[in-house]
Order: sequence, then structure tokens, then C-alpha cells
Amino acid sequence: MDASSLKVMVKYNRRDFIKTSALGAFAASSGLSSFDGFASAEPLAAHPASADATVANSPYGVCAHVGAGEEWNQIPNNLLLMKEAGISWIRADFSWSGVERSEGKWTFEHLDRVVDETNKLGLQLLPILDYDVRWASPAYKHMDHWLEYVKRSVERYKDRIQYWEVWNEENLKGFWQDDPDAANYAALLKETYKTIKAIDPNLRVVYGGLAGVPADFFAKSLDAGAGEFFDVVNIHPYRGGIVTKERLEQFAKDVEAFRWELQKRDLPKKPVWITEMGWATPPVFGESNRRVVSAALQKLYPDKDPKVAFFYDERYDPAQSRAKSDFLNYLPPKYLNNDKLAVFLDADQLVSISLDDADMLIMPPSEGFPVACFDAVAQYVKSGGTLVLLGGVPLYYETLLNEKTGRFEQGKNNPRFGQNLDELRISWFAWWTRDGVPEATPTVVSSQCLKELAGFNPVLQSQRFFDDAKLKEGDAFIPIYIGKNEEFSAASACIYDFSSDYKGAVVINSIQDDDGNGSNRCTVPNQAVFLVQSYLLAFANGVERYFWYEFHAPERDERDPEHHFGIVGQKLDPKPGYYAYKTLTRARPALSEGANLSVTEDCCVVSWKRPDGRNGWALWSLRYEKEVGVKISGKVLQAFDYLGNDVDKPSGNCRLALKQGVLYLIGPENVVLE
Repeated sequence: MDASSLKVMVKYNRRDFIKTSALGAFAASSGLSSFDGFASAEPLAAHPASADATVANSPYGVCAHVGAGEEWNQIPNNLLLMKEAGISWIRADFSWSGVERSEGKWTFEHLDRVVDETNKLGLQLLPILDYDVRWASPAYKHMDHWLEYVKRSVERYKDRIQYWEVWNEENLKGFWQDDPDAANYAALLKETYKTIKAIDPNLRVVYGGLAGVPADFFAKSLDAGAGEFFDVVNIHPYRGGIVTKERLEQFAKDVEAFRWELQKRDLPKKPVWITEMGWATPPVFGESNRRVVSAALQKLYPDKDPKVAFFYDERYDPAQSRAKSDFLNYLPPKYLNNDKLAVFLDADQLVSISLDDADMLIMPPSEGFPVACFDAVAQYVKSGGTLVLLGGVPLYYETLLNEKTGRFEQGKNNPRFGQNLDELRISWFAWWTRDGVPEATPTVVSSQCLKELAGFNPVLQSQRFFDDAKLKEGDAFIPIYIGKNEEFSAASACIYDFSSDYKGAVVINSIQDDDGNGSNRCTVPNQAVFLVQSYLLAFANGVERYFWYEFHAPERDERDPEHHFGIVGQKLDPKPGYYAYKTLTRARPALSEGANLSVTEDCCVVSWKRPDGRNGWALWSLRYEKEVGVKISGKVLQAFDYLGNDVDKPSGNCRLALKQGVLYLIGPENVVLE
């Protein structure tokens, strides 16, 4: 069971379409308490360069729905905030339905305002020519109507807008408004390109941003003739946290795959842009798992506050890519910063776990399990401990410690899977194991947990189910969540409460919640860290321009992640991600050259040449806070963290405590991790 096949995350777009991608998130170890608002963050002087050249060549962009609605109403204040953060490019829909609201009647006044205001501030627009109108849908089947819209839009703004993106995520049916087909997109792109170039051959055409990294779709469009009809390659590589060497390598391979498709067809090399990538910070982050833990605590420990242990090992990916505070959020507030009630155990401790360590053990969301620890954990349950397993089918993959890499690695399957389930008396089933089981159903709270989960309405689909087939007399089966439709009903989260020869309990939530490694959701502090890392790694892999998704967060729906991607809030109040972006553009200004990446002992160093001639350096740890030896040649002129706070300037041979939050050094000739 490949985990990615189970993690098709739905993003409800305010453009009223559905987007799906393979997404991910990870956690930072840095807090925000030290942020002082750039009190001493004056930028260093730069080489003289015209403002136009600086903006035109800036790699820094954001997605913003400034063409209509609330964000349009907030112009120019939102644009000023972008400019102050060093953001030069704004990607926005110039949608067909917005300019031809009834057939033959054209209105551009709303877009005129957008273009006027961005031009006043010296900012650049990347408009998206996209979607259809009700009398010409799908657009590729009504090419004359579509090209009339293209011609009117481009001719109107050709002297003020240089780049034009043709469609958005055409590999998704919700956007393409038909079954996605690379050849059909190639046909639309070709005619659009010819129309734009006929207006002005100096204008540039951007291939419509593809959801994820579907190199196969791109390749098929090239085979259908698209290769000559765009100037920029464009992807939306939403993914998990880039927190291991393997993930660094995969990111590089995914970006390079698109260059390779051009190369093997002898097509000209074209720049690669990322026009969407980001992480949402919904308040309900991890809510499904949190509610399961809450119900289990109330059901199993009604008269006490049990001591809870979390499996957290820096070598184990489902745990190490998350901050400890994220896991503590599963528990009531009394557990926070209380080491008498909440502890963290690594694999060396887990292999000998007993009731002296904790009453309840919570594993990080994953279908894997460190197999060397299973026998000890099973005995722990038999003796009276509670085991909590989250995220899919429990114990499905074996996870083994690789002595060479020093990391736990997940295998393709678990040879002891059935045996281990039997030992814990877990009975599971799904559509491919039992007739009459749906692939997915809506989720409701079970009648047995209505009191404990009063007012909670699960929003994620149920896909894996459990029953009491393996229990013995005296054992109890307590459903928490039910996957239910008119013809089917079964538990997708449950408690196996043992009172026979076993004395403990097993709590399971098979719903792969938004706080696992396959999600594009994270905490507010983590968003800032991931923003910086993803930009630096994109540049290191040759990405020319990167538009963060997105600038503004409407924050009206706490469950809809689309309302929380932004780095400023509903009232334009900056989130940490905004300050992280501002600090990034200060450290690596537009017109900087290069982004050389080296990785040593799970620590990253990226270097570049700034337009003032000085060297810039970014250092961080992939996994967790780590003290490393550093050899610095030359003087450090400035040292500050990813939020802009000044830190002590290191020098010579020294030791630094690196975190996932980036440390910037400006000035030294060389920085080497020892």
C-alpha cells in the first residue's frame, strides 16, 4: 500500500474549483518569542541598479486574488505590504468570466485598477489567462471565443505586462472543465501563443502551472507539439517537508524531470518557475487525531490524568519532521510543559517500555512501525498500557534502522503484518479485502462517543475500517468515528478496550489526518520556516522564479485550508511567514547570483553572491537542533535568524547550534561545516 496513493488531499479553492495534489508538511523547532520587528535589520548597501531591472529580474513572487473580491478591495494596502517585504511579482487570475460576464459584453475596469496600482508601485504582474464562460465550455472546444478573450486582454495591457500564463493546473479536471488531456492543452497553448506573439513577439508565454510534478503530462503535451509554444516551464510542486537528504534529492529530481523532457526531444532549454507552492495554517490542524485522543482519554481514564508518552526519535521520519509541541497539542492544556504527565521516548527506550514509563503511548501518524519495538509494545498493551495508532492501516509497513545511514527506513510491506494485528486483536478491512465495502464514505461521530465529541463534525472521508472479530470474551469494541452511507456503516476510528487476558487498550484512527507527512498543513511558526527553506532549495535547483501560495489568508473558515495559506491575515496582519519572506529578500536580494547547496551531516549550507558583491550564506539543520563545528573564513558583517532577529556574529573555527529555522550570515568568504 503506497502511502501517497491514500493521500489525495483536497484543497477547496476560492476560485470555486477543486485542486488535488500530493502534498506535505513538516515542523520547525524554532519559536517566535524573540522576534523584534526588524529593529536592527537595516539592509546593506547594494550596487546601483535600476528599479525596473531589479523588479523584472527578481525571483520573488506571490499568488494573490487581487482581480476581484476582498483582495481587490484591499488594494493598494496589500500591494504596499508586498513591496515592503521585497516581493516584486504578483500572480493573479485575469479570468475570462470576469471580463466577459455576458456574451459579447466586455469589462476590464477592475483589472485596469490592478494594473494601474501595481505599476505605480513598480511591481510586476503575472496574469493567468484561464477558465471558461458558460456559453463556451470547455474553452478548448470553443477556440474562436477563447482567442477573442486572449486578444482583448493582451492587447489592452501589452505595454505594461510582459509575461502571460496560459491556464492553471490543466492536468486537473476541476480546472480544465473536462477530462484532462495533454494534447488538448497543447492545441490551446499553441493557438494562444501564436495570438500573443502576433500582438508583440517580445511578450513571453508561460506554460500553465501543473498541479504537482506530472512530468508525464508535460511529456505528452510536448509530443503533441507544445514544445515550440511557450517560453517558461511552470510547476506547482506541493510536497512533504524537505527534511531528509532523500527528500532533497527527490525535489531536485522532480524539478530536473521537466528539463529532461525538453532535452531528450532536442527542444530549447527554458527557465523553470514555481508559480504555486505553500502551506496552510488552519486552526483545526490535526483535529481529527486530536479528537480521537480526547475521546480515548475520557473513555479509558475518566477519573485520572494518565501519563502519556510519545514516540519521538530523531532518526524516525514520521516523528522527527514534526516539532514536539505539535504532538502535545493532541492533549489537554494541563499536559503542556508538564514532564510529569507527558514524556517523549526514542526507539532505545521504546524497546523496553513498561507501565512505569507511561499509561498511554501515542505513535506519530504513519502506517509504519519500528518492528524492533513491537514485541515490547505488545507486552505493554497486554499488561495494561494503551497504544494509540494514527494515520491509515496500523502496522502495515515495517520500519527498520539502517546501520549505515543511522536512520529508520520504511519497507514496502511488513512480513509480520497479519501476525502483529492478530497479536493485538485488530481486525481491519477495506474495499479490496471485503466485498461490499466502499472505497470512501462520509465520516460521522459514533453514537458511543457523542458525549465525548459533542459538537464535532469530521470532515475527512473514511477509507479503512475495523470490527471486533478477533476480540475475546470481556473485551470491548468502541467505535469513535463511523464511515457511513445509505448502504454501509463501519468504524474508521475505534478503541479496543481489553478486559480478558489482556488488560490494556489499542486506539486507532485510520483517517489520514492533515497533520501527517502527506499534508500541506502546518502550524503558524512552521509555515515561516518552510517558506525560507523551500525558496533556498528551489533556487539551489535552478528555479528562476517562485510565487508563494499565497499572500492573503481570509481566515473565515477554520476548516478550509484555502482560507489559511496566506502569510498575512484577513485584516492584512502579518504572520511569521511574512517576516520570514521579508528577511529572505533582505539576505538574498533580487539580482543575487547563484545558490550553491552543500549538505553535511543532515545540515544544509546555501551560498550566493549578493548584488553588493558580498557573499550570503544560509545554514540550517534538516531534522532537529544540532551543534556543529563551523569554519568561517573572512568577516561576518551581519548575522540574523530567519525572522530578522540579530544574533551573535560567529567567527573563525566555532560551534553553532543549527535549527530548522535558517541562520543567515552576510559577508564571509567561505563557510564550511566540519
